[in-house]
Amino acid sequence: MESIRATWNAMLGNRISTTRMGGYSLLWLWTVMMFNSIVPYSFADEPRAPLYVELTLSLVTMVVTMLFVAVALGRTDRLSDNRFILWGAAGAMALGSILAAFGETDSSVGMGALVFSSVLTGSGSAALFVCWGERFFGIGGRVALVELAVGSCVAFILGFFLCILPAPAALAIIAATPLGSAWLLLRDQRRETAQNPAATMLPEREPLSRSTVGLLVKTLAGSLLVGLISGFFDVVGGFNAYVVQDAYGIYLLLAGTMATLLLALIALFCVRDGIFYAYRFSVLVLCLGCLLTPFLGDNATYFSTLVFAGYTCYTIILYILCIDVATSFRINVARCLGLGFVALYGGEVLGHLLGYNVGPGMTPYGLALMTLLAVSVLLIAHLFLFTEVDLIKLGIGEVSRAVPTAEDDAAPEEAVAAVDPVPVIVERFGLTPRESDVLPLLLEGRTIQRIQETLFISAGTVSTHIRHIYQKTGSDNRQELIDLSQRIVLDFDETADGPHHKK
Repeated sequence: MESIRATWNAMLGNRISTTRMGGYSLLWLWTVMMFNSIVPYSFADEPRAPLYVELTLSLVTMVVTMLFVAVALGRTDRLSDNRFILWGAAGAMALGSILAAFGETDSSVGMGALVFSSVLTGSGSAALFVCWGERFFGIGGRVALVELAVGSCVAFILGFFLCILPAPAALAIIAATPLGSAWLLLRDQRRETAQNPAATMLPEREPLSRSTVGLLVKTLAGSLLVGLISGFFDVVGGFNAYVVQDAYGIYLLLAGTMATLLLALIALFCVRDGIFYAYRFSVLVLCLGCLLTPFLGDNATYFSTLVFAGYTCYTIILYILCIDVATSFRINVARCLGLGFVALYGGEVLGHLLGYNVGPGMTPYGLALMTLLAVSVLLIAHLFLFTEVDLIKLGIGEVSRAVPTAEDDAAPEEAVAAVDPVPVIVERFGLTPRESDVLPLLLEGRTIQRIQETLFISAGTVSTHIRHIYQKTGSDNRQELIDLSQRIVLDFDETADGPHHKK
C-alpha cells in the first residue's frame, strides 16, 4: 500500500495535469452526446434518422480531414500552434451542434442543415482531436493513459447529468463544450511553453527502415480491423436503439464509465507494462461485446454497449500509440494521428455500410457465424498481426518522454563529463553483459532499430534487453532511466580521494 500511495502522489504531484484531463473530457463529452445520443436531434419528429445521417456523414468528413492533415502537414508543423485553426475547429463544432437541432430527413431544408452540420462537426472534431494529440506528446505513455482514461470516464459521468436536463439547456451545454476544450488546450499550452519551451520539439529524424514501415502498416491494419468490427456491430447489435434517455442509453454511459475507469486503474497500478495490459483489456472487451451480441435475443441491444466500451478504450490506446510512434521515429505527431484515425474511422464507415446492407437480412444463425468470424479475425490479428512485441518495437513505454526537458537543460555539464553512470548502473542493478551493451545506446536516445544495427542482434532481442533493464532499475520508460543516470552523476562528489557515490 505504501508503494502504491507513493506512486500515486508522485504522479499527481509532478506529471498529472487536471487542465489536460478537463479539456479532453469536454471533447469526449461532446463526441458522446453528438454521435451516441438523440439530445441534439430531439427537436425532430423522429430523432434517430437525423442521428444516423449525422454520424455517417461526420465520419466520412473526419476521414477526409484526417487524411488531409496526414498528407499536407510538414514534419514540424503543428495544428495547435495556429489559434485560427484551433478556434475555427471549436467554432465549427459548436455551430454544427446547433444546426443539428434543425435537421430533418423528410425535407430538403432539414436535410441541408444535417449535411452542413455534419461537415462542420466532422472537420472540426478531427482537427481538435489532432490538436489534443499534440498536447499529449512528450508527457509519457503511462501518464497520457491515465489522463485520457480519467477524462473519458468523467465525460461519461457528465453525460448522465445532461440526460436529465431539458433539451434546449442540454444542447446549449453541448455546443459550448468544444469552446471550453479549446480554451483549456491553449491554457495548458501556455503553461507548458513557459515552464519547458523544448518539451514539444522533435529530435533529429532517423530514416525509416523496411521493418519500421512494416510495423506502421500493422498499426494501421489493426486500427482498420477494429473500426470495421465496431461499426458493423454498432448497426447489427443495437445502433438502431441509440437513445440516451432510455435504458439503453444508461447502459451505454455505464459501460463507458466502467471500462474507462478500469483502464485508468490499470495505468495507475501497473507501474510497468500498463500499456500492454490496457491494450489486452480493450481487445478483450471488444471481443466479449461481439460474442454476446447474437446470443442474447432482445438483450443483445444492451450488451452491445460492450462493443462501444471496447472501441472507446481502443481509441485511447491508438491515441497513445500514434504519439509514441511519432516520438520513436521522429515524425510529425499530427501525421501519425491522421493516418491512425483515418484507418480507424474509415474502418468504422465500412462497418456501418456492411451492417446496413447485410444486417437486416441476416438470420440468427448467420449473425452467429459472422460474430465468430469477426472475433476470430480480431484475436488472430491480436496474436499474430499486431502483437505486444510490436508495441515494444514501436517504442511504447520506452521513449514516451524522450524529449528535452527543462531539468535536462539544467543538468551540470561538468558532472556529465566527469562521471560515466553506465558502470555504476551495471554494478548496482546487476545487468548482464548484453544488457550492459544496450544501456549506453539507450541513454544516448538511440531507437531500437539503431541499437539492432549497432549490436547486430534482432529487434526482438533488443526489446527484451530493454524491458529487463527497465525492470531491474525500476524505470517506467527511457526518460526515467536517463533521470536515474543523472541522479547517479550528481551523487558523485569530487574529493581528494576521488569520486564516490551515495548508496
